[in-house]
Amino acid sequence: MVESDDRTDLTRLESARDIALKHYLDCALPMKYTALPSPLLDIGTGAGFPGLVLKILSPQTHVILGEVRPKRTRFLQAVIDDLGLTGVEVFAHRIGPQFPLEINGVVTRALESCRDTLYRVQPFLPQGGRVILLKGPRGEEEVAPAIKELNDFVHEATYRYRLANTQNERRLIVFRRERETLRRSAANRVAGERRETEITSRANEVFKSLLALSEARAIRKQRRYLVSGEKLVEEILSSPALAANLEAIIRDAGHEPLKTSARQLVLAPALFRELDSLGTKRPLALMRMPELPTWNAESDRSGVTVFLPFQDPSNIGAAIRSAAALGADRVVLLKEAASPFLPKAIRAAANAVFHTRLMLGPSLAELVRSVPGILRLDMAGKDIAEVPLGADILLLPGVEGYGFAETGQTTAVTIPITGGVESLNAQSALTIALYEIMRRRSAK
Repeated sequence: MVESDDRTDLTRLESARDIALKHYLDCALPMKYTALPSPLLDIGTGAGFPGLVLKILSPQTHVILGEVRPKRTRFLQAVIDDLGLTGVEVFAHRIGPQFPLEINGVVTRALESCRDTLYRVQPFLPQGGRVILLKGPRGEEEVAPAIKELNDFVHEATYRYRLANTQNERRLIVFRRERETLRRSAANRVAGERRETEITSRANEVFKSLLALSEARAIRKQRRYLVSGEKLVEEILSSPALAANLEAIIRDAGHEPLKTSARQLVLAPALFRELDSLGTKRPLALMRMPELPTWNAESDRSGVTVFLPFQDPSNIGAAIRSAAALGADRVVLLKEAASPFLPKAIRAAANAVFHTRLMLGPSLAELVRSVPGILRLDMAGKDIAEVPLGADILLLPGVEGYGFAETGQTTAVTIPITGGVESLNAQSALTIALYEIMRRRSAK
């Protein structure tokens, strides 16, 4: 290793003593505490740490060295050939859910968190398989959250030691897989490769475009949005009309592939958690955004029309849900309004976002100046229960916080309240008003 032409790509350590101590001895010490499963997969082995060291010390163990960088794979193969090692192979591909070989154990050294490694191996490690992780002293902090989230695994042991006569503390953490709530055979993993794309780097352009969908600007530009929540994704997959706009299913390595003809993007666990901003821990749907028609003051007035200026995506989603549940014929999104396709809006709207006629409207000021006959929700108005209702109703709440800068030709109606409360939340007032309108129309 010291003499290799690719040394700078193999280690950052300078002296042979440091390399011997901090690489070779560090990788040898686990054999003092635990037996090695076989075949044993070393994920991210680099220059052979710890897999190649363990193979030299345990010739009977079949070892698979997972490494994708060419300089390192070249070095590994040279060592294997020079030493005449058998029962060891270099797997020059990323280790993801489609890993095609059968194994009984995994080992890594300072690769990623315990939780991320367990998620990574869940699709292919069999029951009884063991995960051996070489960690620094803070590695112990990762154990509890890992087994809490992945109940297929149990924490078998943690060993504490130092490197020789130094102050370098190490932890050897061992997990064992007790059950298989998720695992596919090697044949099924290979068969599914053609319809799946694995993403393991945060620098990946596809991942960056998905991450941008937390902002309205990117949603408008890409004309795509994310849907999270198990029930919503199931509804999309079971509805031909909704599935027609499904671009991809996004999941991490710990999720079973969903039955769909759509493309499936398999993200590394850490990347999936970053994208799953609402913390659902379930697959996401990447949807193509529908074309929203523009509201016409002359032709789009029949029934109940709700105008929304809300700037909070949660309020927009909740208002759409109320409108759908309480019989509104359409929802018009004013220019001030937050996008109804933001993750928080989708969560609040639930499946109402799929079943409500959404339209684009003018600004709030332009609306109240140019359209007569609108009922505006205002504290200074008349009790809505006493206001005559026509066949066609235009209902408008104000912007959260300040209500209306101008009122034009609108009619003020209010929801009477008691006690020392100053006012109702705008979205709550809208829901009550819609209920009152539905109740009176039903009575007629």
